[in-house]
Amino acid sequence: MEVEETPEFWDNLHWGRDHYSELQHLYDREWVAISNRQVVSHGKNLREVEEEAERVTGDLHFYTTFVEAVAVMY
Repeated sequence: MEVEETPEFWDNLHWGRDHYSELQHLYDREWVAISNRQVVSHGKNLREVEEEAERVTGDLHFYTTFVEAVAVMY
């Protein structure tokens, strides 16, 4: 899927980065799709996450990222 880098895309990307630690606790080792500064889809399969996000938002102006596992220090 080709992504059009619109202002909305960049806004969602920055929101995702700013809230990454929260996303780690909620969506550990999952793909998330962000639109309008909120998670609109998440799961283990990127294609399914993108399809669900497109269905929910009605467009392709969302940002997807993989959320890495939370590092635990002992």
